[in-house]
Amino acid sequence: MIQKHQLNDYGITYKGSWKEEIKTTCPKCSHQRKKKKEQCLAINTKTGLYTCHHCGWSGVIREKRMNEKQYIKPKWVNGTKLPESMVKYFEKRKIPQDVLIRNKVTSKKEYMPQVQKNRGVICFNYFREGELINIKYRDGDKNFKQVAGAEKIFYGLDDIKETNTCIIVEGEMDKLSFDTIGKTETVSVPDGAPNPNAKNVDGKFSYIDNCHSYFENMDAIFIAVDNDVNGRRLREELARRLGKERVLIIDFPEGCKDANDVLVIHGKEKLIECYENARDYPVEGVFSVSDVEGLMIDSFHNGKIKGLSTGYPTLDPHYTFRMAEFDVFTGIPGHGKTSFCFQLMMNGSILYGWKWGLFSPENYPITELYETLVEMYIGKTSDIESSQRMSMTEYSVGMKFVNKHFFVVYPEDSFSLKNVLDKFKHLVLRKGIKGVLVDPFNQLDHDLKGLTEALHVAKTLNEIRRFTKNYHLKFIVVAHPITMRSDKGIGDNEVPTAYRIAGGSNWFNKADNIITVHRPNPKDFRDTTVDIHVQKIKFQKLVGVPTGTPVKLNYHRPSNRFKIFGGDYPLEYLINITDNLIPY
Repeated sequence: MIQKHQLNDYGITYKGSWKEEIKTTCPKCSHQRKKKKEQCLAINTKTGLYTCHHCGWSGVIREKRMNEKQYIKPKWVNGTKLPESMVKYFEKRKIPQDVLIRNKVTSKKEYMPQVQKNRGVICFNYFREGELINIKYRDGDKNFKQVAGAEKIFYGLDDIKETNTCIIVEGEMDKLSFDTIGKTETVSVPDGAPNPNAKNVDGKFSYIDNCHSYFENMDAIFIAVDNDVNGRRLREELARRLGKERVLIIDFPEGCKDANDVLVIHGKEKLIECYENARDYPVEGVFSVSDVEGLMIDSFHNGKIKGLSTGYPTLDPHYTFRMAEFDVFTGIPGHGKTSFCFQLMMNGSILYGWKWGLFSPENYPITELYETLVEMYIGKTSDIESSQRMSMTEYSVGMKFVNKHFFVVYPEDSFSLKNVLDKFKHLVLRKGIKGVLVDPFNQLDHDLKGLTEALHVAKTLNEIRRFTKNYHLKFIVVAHPITMRSDKGIGDNEVPTAYRIAGGSNWFNKADNIITVHRPNPKDFRDTTVDIHVQKIKFQKLVGVPTGTPVKLNYHRPSNRFKIFGGDYPLEYLINITDNLIPY
């Protein structure tokens, strides 16, 4: 018989009595239905078999390893003889029947939840190595759905397994359009472009992780997506994940939003011309307005991108999360600057699903670092001697969350900046990390090569800034201050300013944001007050304004959490340990 906690691995929530036959809501379809509370999912706890009588989601519940994912695989039914009406529809879109047959486009009757009835649909069948992995269904009203629980991969993946170039488009119709002009080395993303207002989009890009090996040896990757806000966001993330240096952009003529529009309005020759006139992705160097025209128009209509909440209402007026920025955290040793960075990173993962790369060699062995993060997520200690110790179930939930969002970098050959940045680049491409931490700066291997310390720091920070912009990351560096001055007997607890960071004023000049973490009364063990001094914010209209009076928080030692001063941890409501519902 399966155990109740095993339901959590499948996103299934059940709070009733445990018996052989149980029913509950379906995590795949119930949230989309009018009858959201209807118990349409039947589970046999003796065999582990489960079936949703509404959407058809089914399988067997088994114990899962931490990194193991179990996907539903649809059955392939070879039905390439399309209805005449469907063939004519594609002909109107200038896509001939031989292209449909080659791509194994089929049709069937399928239940569509948007209209809550069966409809005739087009089936775009997703294959990998000849095996059917997923199906996207499309009805006549452009309602879409995919097989519940299936793995997300690119459409047309087998067409690029032996090529050294490829084209990535935003929809299956665009893939078929490029096939029509002989460019069969084309794949489509499975979910279209993300909404520009979506805060967490990492889940929409899981198909990159699932198919990354197909792109590793590509010499050139052409991206041909819609020229709108959503499409540009998709293009930027694809380029960031696959390597901007080998990306080319295919632009479409005025009045055409995608490849199929070009094919229908202007014909094959124009689509070929668009491909042949592809331009390099702007990585660095000289730019013109035309290179950033779309971004400028988006900014004009929608406003500039402002920072996202840190999770602390008292801190947000002064500092928020904004991508492609280089932040420096400083403070007297032992005052909690590393722990506070961990907390902000954890908040970013909980709120937005962000993934992080961590170079923190002082937190070794690695198990200690990960355990700190598990305690921070759960909100309890794992200390075996504590009466408030977390349960094994909670520990497992914490490990799963940390395993998904945090990746430790510990190069064994060298701690050079180049080596660490290479590891971060790998994590950007393979895991889609959104931010990185170097903690502390002085643990990097520094070869001055005849430079003064100030010039070496300036050169190093310039490299960090370029890396930050190129990969659109939140880059956090922890930097120690110089020995603090003594002033009337209290100088050993002076608040370090940005100009007191070891290495000179380059820190203030190069960093976008600088924050000091300071304990005002460190000699009193019972006083857990932590002052957050925001010393520099480069883009104050977008991120926040420096503090006059510091933001006060409380540090909770058993959980390693930073709580609102005199209050609780503000994101507790997002962490559901009982039902094992991990956000993002």
